[in-house]
Amino acid sequence: MPSPYYQPEFKQHIQEGGHRDAIGGLWDEMGRLQLEFLKAQGLQPYHRLMDIGCGPLRFGCLAVDFLDARNYYGVDISEELLDIGYNNELTDRQRERLPRSHLAATDQFDLRYLQDTKLDMAIAQSVFTHLPMNHIRHCLKRLAPHMKTGCPLFATFLHCPDHHDVTEPLTQPVSPDKELAVTSYDIRDPYHYTLEDLEYCTRDTAWRFQMIGDWGHPRGQKMAGFFYEG
Repeated sequence: MPSPYYQPEFKQHIQEGGHRDAIGGLWDEMGRLQLEFLKAQGLQPYHRLMDIGCGPLRFGCLAVDFLDARNYYGVDISEELLDIGYNNELTDRQRERLPRSHLAATDQFDLRYLQDTKLDMAIAQSVFTHLPMNHIRHCLKRLAPHMKTGCPLFATFLHCPDHHDVTEPLTQPVSPDKELAVTSYDIRDPYHYTLEDLEYCTRDTAWRFQMIGDWGHPRGQKMAGFFYEG
């Protein structure tokens, strides 16, 4: 199914100021959650960070201030979201710290714009939840040449536990004080995956999969770690 990001009504919605809602809302909550998680995993200001699926810079607005100037990079499927985030969500000072050339639109995880830049860390928040398995493998393959050895990609996903039939819909567990739960599927968006599925994505690659688990996501997404071993 084509991404809704390509639909004219989506583009009109974000041009009319709906970009925060278009990426799922929770603007302040999710931005802070990602930054605090990465800091707990060792993110330092001098690190170079890639934000896969960065959208209108919900997390990027905070990361640009935390990281040293020019150390944040982002890619997204939507050029419109990148433009709106850069022009509307960043301050003049933040734009001085983040060149527009550090953001690129791609629907195939094309990271050649990085050239020789080597990344210390990457995050893909609510990206793998919308991807078939082969697209996850493709993401890992495209990212690998740009990662320093031993460095991680942290990616959220919707977990299908072993006791559940993976081919059946699954209502994701969330705490009672959070929003309505998301229902995930095997062969349509939003996708759920077993741990074996994600481990399989790393076979015959330079990546090592590690389950991290709960990290406080309000819609029940779990966190996975993929560590580049060179």
